[in-house]
Amino acid sequence: MVGLGRIGVAISGLGPNLPGVDAAAVDLAALSTTPAPGIAVALRAALRLGCRARAVGSHGADLLGQLARSALRDAGIDTELLRAIGTSACDLVTVAGDGKLHAHYRGDRGEPVSSDPRAALAGASALLIDGSEPRDQLVVAEIAKNSKLPVIFDVSELRDGTADLIGACDILIASEREASELAPRGELTDALDELLRMGPRAVVITLGDKGAIGRHGEQVTRCPAFPNDDMLDSYGAGSVFHGAFAAALLSELPFARCIELAAAAASLSLRDLGPWSAMPSRDDVLALTRTRRT
Repeated sequence: MVGLGRIGVAISGLGPNLPGVDAAAVDLAALSTTPAPGIAVALRAALRLGCRARAVGSHGADLLGQLARSALRDAGIDTELLRAIGTSACDLVTVAGDGKLHAHYRGDRGEPVSSDPRAALAGASALLIDGSEPRDQLVVAEIAKNSKLPVIFDVSELRDGTADLIGACDILIASEREASELAPRGELTDALDELLRMGPRAVVITLGDKGAIGRHGEQVTRCPAFPNDDMLDSYGAGSVFHGAFAAALLSELPFARCIELAAAAASLSLRDLGPWSAMPSRDDVLALTRTRRT
């Protein structure tokens, strides 16, 4: 599995309540610094479900970027084709009993860098993209598609070039918010139809605590969310869904089963601060899906 994108960093803190204006400082119960949701988290999810993983693209040429690279390498992800440039994008997330506060620092991407598509795709079975580098990802996606490798695009943010990437991908995964911007329809089934007309052969829309809905050909699949009594933090669950779906797809499972396994993995990733620490194993995911058959 190859993931192509820009690797950022997430700093998450667990507190008793969200900070108020001029409020006194309080102690955090936990603090976590990990690779941010996106390609890094998707690759780790795929790795935990049995795939080999390679990260291609860039990260910040600073301490945070090096921490992210080390975390990927320690997890077993090949980082040889990652380049250090610019400064790290950083998500600052505070999780508390009365809500969640999220701030994003874009960082400085530095001078544009291009990946060697042939080196990036050598030995690959699938390509994961997140739209963070649309021009570079489009070149690699078109080569992958021409080589019969499935291209799975998780729309993390709408940018110039997003529509071109959608046309070049095989499977589009989008949150309900992004799907509504791409295809502003009243009904989800209408949005699926419109997104399919943009080029992919299958579309999945993630719906948070309502699960997911997808369409492949004429088949429409609805998958309710798995109940989770241990939910702590939903940040990054969409990236876990992306990687788990890709892993299930490479196992040649039916489309509906791919969505179900991805939804189960995403649900299990809510148990800890950020998805990196709570990343479920293959056995965990399979055990959860079996609860719907008993």
